[in-house]
Amino acid sequence: MDDDISAPAAQPGETAVPALRRRATLKTVAHAAGVSPALASFALNGKPGVSPEKREEILRAARELGYQPDTLARELRTGKTAVHGLIVRNIANPYFNDVLAGMQEAAFEHDITVLAMDSEYSEDRERRHIRHLAARRVNSLAIAPVGSAHVVQEWLTLRPGARTVLINSSTHLGPGIPRVSPDGGRAVTMAFEHLRALGHQRIGFLTAPEALRSDEDRLTRFVELCREARAEPVVISAELQGAAITTAIVSALRSRPAPTAIITNSDFAAHYVYMAAHELELRIGDDLSIVGHDDLPTSQLLNPSLTTIAVDRRRLGREAFRRLFGAADGDYHGGVSLVARDSTRPPRPQP
Repeated sequence: MDDDISAPAAQPGETAVPALRRRATLKTVAHAAGVSPALASFALNGKPGVSPEKREEILRAARELGYQPDTLARELRTGKTAVHGLIVRNIANPYFNDVLAGMQEAAFEHDITVLAMDSEYSEDRERRHIRHLAARRVNSLAIAPVGSAHVVQEWLTLRPGARTVLINSSTHLGPGIPRVSPDGGRAVTMAFEHLRALGHQRIGFLTAPEALRSDEDRLTRFVELCREARAEPVVISAELQGAAITTAIVSALRSRPAPTAIITNSDFAAHYVYMAAHELELRIGDDLSIVGHDDLPTSQLLNPSLTTIAVDRRRLGREAFRRLFGAADGDYHGGVSLVARDSTRPPRPQP
């Protein structure tokens, strides 16, 4: 049957009315892609059982036809919403803003909404957000969890079968729950080797307290590297927010012997290491070398500019969404690279 609805013929003196095109339906999308309506539905709703190539063909056909799903009807029929949840542990960190932007870019292509929430490193807030999202019956959840992600188990109980992705977490909750993060072990290795090549022997490593630590693999790798170099691991533990970081770094730098270099888990945290150094009137680069992680746009504007580990933050958000949508499976470890700037220099000779 033709999708065009013929308009009445124009009468003398009247302007012709263009033919109206019917709204594209699931069947027209399926026909255009050469698949069954059931397979088209699976692809458009992010369900498994569709190859990546065929899924892309179906999505392309939907875009070309201007297909718009009847969201209300689908929600009433399935009890699910066209909303995906995102919970991060510190929205003040620009890193997570970029991850969110990447997710939103990918979600926009599929007319899906991303509802973002901030746990502020609080398991209680994290648990309340999870319950709220479960009550709203969101389709899936990407979460940068606080600590070992045990609160996520509540989400899995409340929304069994819902797709779940862990962001920046080394916790393994099972093969059906992929993890999306930078290659943390490689990042720590690059930072450590860079500092050792400059001549640093006593290197500090900033990490969250055990109860809040989500990237245990980074700390594990740091300790391994120290052991291989026959150096004492200097682990600086602090809640990774503002004043707590500054206080912990000041304490570490006042100890004897003090570290001559510090590796942080984010550029956001590195900014507060700068503040601690200024408080002690230490010159960054000369008296203390600092390595960040993320390569935020502001980091090259610091004085001196921050040596850091670069990672495609928006790509992480897109990869998280692909797994929520069913377009990809398995863990994703984003590539990292060292960006050497002025915050890392050889240590001063010891008297």
